[in-house]
Amino acid sequence: MRESGRRRLTLLLMTAAAAMMIAPQLDAVAKLPEAIFVTPGRGHGLPVTPALEASLTGDGHGAAEITEAAGGGLELYTGTRGESTLTYRLLGLPVRKVAVRSDAQRRLIPGGQSVGVAIDTRGVIVVGASDLGSVPSPARLAGLKNGDIIQRVNGVDVNSAEALAGTICSGDAVQLEILRKGEARSCTVVPAMDARDGSWRLGAWVRDSTAGIGTLTFVDPATGRFGALGHAVTDADTRVLMPVGEGELYANRVVDVSPSACGRPGELTGDFVFQPQAIGSVERNTDQGIFGTLDGESGAYAASDGLVAARRDEIHAGPASLLTTLDESGVREYACEIERVNDRGDGERAMVLKITDSELLARTGGIVQGMSGSPVLQDGKLVGAITHVMVNVPQRGYGICIEDMLEQADALDVSAEAA
Repeated sequence: MRESGRRRLTLLLMTAAAAMMIAPQLDAVAKLPEAIFVTPGRGHGLPVTPALEASLTGDGHGAAEITEAAGGGLELYTGTRGESTLTYRLLGLPVRKVAVRSDAQRRLIPGGQSVGVAIDTRGVIVVGASDLGSVPSPARLAGLKNGDIIQRVNGVDVNSAEALAGTICSGDAVQLEILRKGEARSCTVVPAMDARDGSWRLGAWVRDSTAGIGTLTFVDPATGRFGALGHAVTDADTRVLMPVGEGELYANRVVDVSPSACGRPGELTGDFVFQPQAIGSVERNTDQGIFGTLDGESGAYAASDGLVAARRDEIHAGPASLLTTLDESGVREYACEIERVNDRGDGERAMVLKITDSELLARTGGIVQGMSGSPVLQDGKLVGAITHVMVNVPQRGYGICIEDMLEQADALDVSAEAA
């Protein structure tokens, strides 16, 4: 092998090795929250590696400090109420800033109320392709896939099926800006005429809204922010997370309960369609739940002093309870057990729960659809929310830690400040 060839091979191997070393660091950065909540005097572990460093910056950094943890790694401590900024650097280059919020006794109003959720999407979701009579679907020929989110056509925002149709008025090629699994792409489609009515079409079925019921998890009395569901609202056909353009939260009346059985999840049937007005706005749809702000006339949710929001390391296996609504009698408390707390990063499956309340089991068979977001209490604190049922063992299910939901709720304030 010539010397130049050896050098190229060596350089290629070194580049591949560097990429393998940096990839996990980039993944760690991508998973960092936009904001974290820290209890003064208690350490909060920081994900750092030799290549990924963290430091405090900003005017408020005096309220916090980074120390070495006893078992290795770094921990973030705060001594007073306040805010600061955590800056992450990868190989010395700043890659992410995370807001740090400190409050000694963060209290939340636990929910349990059944709520209706209505979301209009930002963009439209492709849910299928359709040939135009004998003409093959232009969308399919152009490579559009189910789950793609069409955001713009020729630079024009489209947030409804009607708006999308309005951009297609001839057989000229159109440029689509889409999201596919979170990645921005562009796609050129040549519309075709539908001989059945003379309209120009893309040959794609799209969805621009969704509605359903769930359970309110918490309200922050200091801000009016709420969290619900504990998991994302996804499209029924493609399972794609619905991007929120506009969303509303409604009070819901539970009218029927279909119990769960082995292999068949039950559900709550609700009626919120004819509610005179929304009780809040849905502003964020994430894997950790939906988040937004209650309106000024929904103060009934903040009628108590609330409960302390538990840190993840305070949650343990043992007796607990949940709050949920099954009928017009309103929110009731039922016994359950936290069987296991999983590793950090498990999100909506951070806890394994078992329903132990005989009355709840008699009425629902365990966990049913519509109970998602039901707050879980332990040791007098709000620790999390129910997210999913185990289909073959409906007495058991999964839950999310309240700490993970709060990270997303706090991100609303970060976004507002940035705007």
